[in-house]
Amino acid sequence: MMFLMSAFDKDVVIRTLNILWQGLLSVFIVILVVFLVVVILNLISAKSAKYKEAHAGEPTYSDKMKEKWASRAAAREDRKAQKLLEKEARKIAREEREKQKAESQENDENKDK
Repeated sequence: MMFLMSAFDKDVVIRTLNILWQGLLSVFIVILVVFLVVVILNLISAKSAKYKEAHAGEPTYSDKMKEKWASRAAAREDRKAQKLLEKEARKIAREEREKQKAESQENDENKDK
């Protein structure tokens, strides 16, 4: 027991207390920063809630973008369908011309006989 008492060094205790207060100060600063972040986020969410409440019936930006993308997709599909219809109409017209041409050739051959 006497050995432990004689090993007490005042300089070591002072250095240890110095490290202790620095650690406690850093913990306090971190807690303060977290508290400020939480307060700021609460203020932002409160403003957001008030804005949403004030503009309850209006579509949001994301809703507007989704609608815009949907209309563009529908326009692309309409253009594709229009091109397919035009292609089919040209095919039918070509077949009709070929059919008329074949009939006129048959008529010419029948007249020649």
